[in-house]
Amino acid sequence: MAHLVAAVDTSTDEEASPDAASRWMEYPAYLFDRLGAEDRHRLADLFLEGALKEPEGPWRDALLAVPDGFGLDEDEG
Repeated sequence: MAHLVAAVDTSTDEEASPDAASRWMEYPAYLFDRLGAEDRHRLADLFLEGALKEPEGPWRDALLAVPDGFGLDEDEG
């Protein structure tokens, strides 16, 4: 998942159109949306844990962006 986020974040419009990037993210977002609150928080914690082990840079930034970008830390409503 973080590879996909990094690819989208670092792609130029010539490499991937904004429409294509949105389509790439639809299915992971759908899957994350189906998780219960406890599982979403647990997954967000795993991305944070992985990010904190990485040196500063694009890969770490991608790992840190996943939970917020997919609403993993949002409460179910």
